[in-house]
Amino acid sequence: MGEMTRRDFLKVSGLASFFALSPQAEDLVKLVSRTPSVSKAVIFLVGDGWPLGVLNAYMEYAKRVFGIQTNLQRLFDDPHARTGLTITSSLSSVVTDSAPASVAWGTGSKTANRYLAVLPDGRILKTIAELAKERELGVGFVTTTRLTHATPAAWYSHNPNRDAEDDIAVDLFNIRPDVALGGGSRHFDPSRRGDKRDLWTEFSRQGYQVVRTREELKKASLDRPILGTFNVSHMSYYVDRVNDRSLGYTEPTLAEMTAVALAILSRRNRRGFVLQIEAGRIDHAMHANDMAGGLYDCYEMDMTLGVILEFIRINPHTLLIVTSDHGNSMYGINGTGPEYNHSTDALLKYREVKASFEYVKRLMRGKSPAEIKSIFSEYFRIDITDEEAQEVHEKMTKGTGGLLVNDFWYEPEATMGRILSKSIYKGTEAGMETVLRRGNVWFTSTNHTAEDQLYIVRSLRPMRLSGRIDNTDLFKVMCDYLGIRYENPKMTEEEYRRLKVAGITAEEWRRHLELHIA
Repeated sequence: MGEMTRRDFLKVSGLASFFALSPQAEDLVKLVSRTPSVSKAVIFLVGDGWPLGVLNAYMEYAKRVFGIQTNLQRLFDDPHARTGLTITSSLSSVVTDSAPASVAWGTGSKTANRYLAVLPDGRILKTIAELAKERELGVGFVTTTRLTHATPAAWYSHNPNRDAEDDIAVDLFNIRPDVALGGGSRHFDPSRRGDKRDLWTEFSRQGYQVVRTREELKKASLDRPILGTFNVSHMSYYVDRVNDRSLGYTEPTLAEMTAVALAILSRRNRRGFVLQIEAGRIDHAMHANDMAGGLYDCYEMDMTLGVILEFIRINPHTLLIVTSDHGNSMYGINGTGPEYNHSTDALLKYREVKASFEYVKRLMRGKSPAEIKSIFSEYFRIDITDEEAQEVHEKMTKGTGGLLVNDFWYEPEATMGRILSKSIYKGTEAGMETVLRRGNVWFTSTNHTAEDQLYIVRSLRPMRLSGRIDNTDLFKVMCDYLGIRYENPKMTEEEYRRLKVAGITAEEWRRHLELHIA
């Protein structure tokens, strides 16, 4: 097959003109299409906190607004793909956090919330990344969160506290991945680390390219290992990188990072590699009840899948796993209007959104209610009332006053999400009259939820997978594919309860929530 044209790439990668992947879209395809073939490759794509509600919304947008076929649909239609649901509970709760969920994938063992690749009694769990390294296979991590955040960290760190990210950054250095691209520079920067350790220099001394901008990533050598940190904390939401050029020029897309990662891993590791890729900010948007922020990061994930599918065209024996670690905030498209006939129009209201809640919150800091009202109009394309602007202002300045109603922890985000989804109707003799119609996506909280999560496993090899599985089963799938026979120690929920592990304080929980999405 010859090189793809731009038109072909738009067809297979799900790119619309306004949300174009980058001016170098063709270059990404060329980069991946020219990678050498490898014996075995495992690509594990995570939509963190990626509920089926946001997937459904994205598929509707792709059809109705972008006019494209999604890469997700291509994968659903692939005869070599198996689809089902995973159970996500951890040892400590029916509602997991990202750490034990990623540990389950990476080790085949359940652990408790907050733990990274270690059981609550201290026993170490060997990860798929470590097992791959032992067999001289390549290892890579690509994420839009901090590189030290729970999902990637659970595959290389053995720490009982996922929030100890300065220590976790040292664990990343110690495992020596071929590729590590994402956010979180504050945990590598000596001016921000508590111990003043300069991990950038330490990586460099080990032969790594250390890059901090999109331009530097584009110029990177494909023959050397690479560390890229593109934001002090998490990388910006995709909707913000699209609409704020200063962010788009500084921070690469998840698809761009993935293309570079695949090229480097293929050139350095012809025997094979394991690559984890995380669209991590979908989770943060759900926590914030930010419908559009989550939708467009889902879109970025789908573009990344387009890059992966191009790699699979050349390496058809690749094992691809696409899944999510947990639900979040019960993102739901609600029926609107008589006989639900306003539902589509209400959903499409969100296409006017020009920024994430995170971005707009920075703009609103220190502003009056009148200024907040103006910001809503400019960035969300809706006119809010004086009372609504006052409510957002109060939540900006006072928060919730220590009162947490129905576990809506994040403010003013939860209030903003509720305002954007508000519709009002009144009954008349002729039927129902529309007083106000905005969006129609509602959330039940700002917390993780317990519903089963989607998995898609694509492989040319026969798979003993069907229907509803446990998230630990995905470790077995990777091990079977790589020819690895290894079993980690296990703990039951009853054994965990007998340990009587001390819980965290309310202040520690508040601090964790701030660290999680800040």
